[in-house]
Amino acid sequence: MKDLTFGMFLTRLAVAALLGIAIGFEREWRQRAAGLHTSSLVSTGAALFALLDGELGAGDTTRIIAGVVTGVGFIAGGVIFRTGVSVTGLNTAATIWATAAVGALAGFGLWPGAIAGAVVIILLNLLLQPLANAIDARSPQGKE
Repeated sequence: MKDLTFGMFLTRLAVAALLGIAIGFEREWRQRAAGLHTSSLVSTGAALFALLDGELGAGDTTRIIAGVVTGVGFIAGGVIFRTGVSVTGLNTAATIWATAAVGALAGFGLWPGAIAGAVVIILLNLLLQPLANAIDARSPQGKE
């Protein structure tokens, strides 16, 4: 991957940014935390680390991915809050974490996987929320 042209570098970075924006748009539209800015930056940052491996010619992809996963996990952990027995922010944290994977895929030039990942993240966030709300409304704890 050392022979990566600057144009291809920019293309991969742009794909990561656009997919992060798409994920962030869904979050922003529904007034959730970690919207446009956060999602686009997480995806772009992960892509930059993936691209760095190619630029350096280190060939140590697994270590770079491990570092991204750990670092983003730390960031995502900052949006999880516990108040008494209630925990919030888990979906936001998981979305941040999954968005980093989308960015890394785009950074490595694995666009079909990156696009599929972004679509699945968006669909899961859109489709599962109404189901979760319906389940919560029917649960005995939700009726107290």
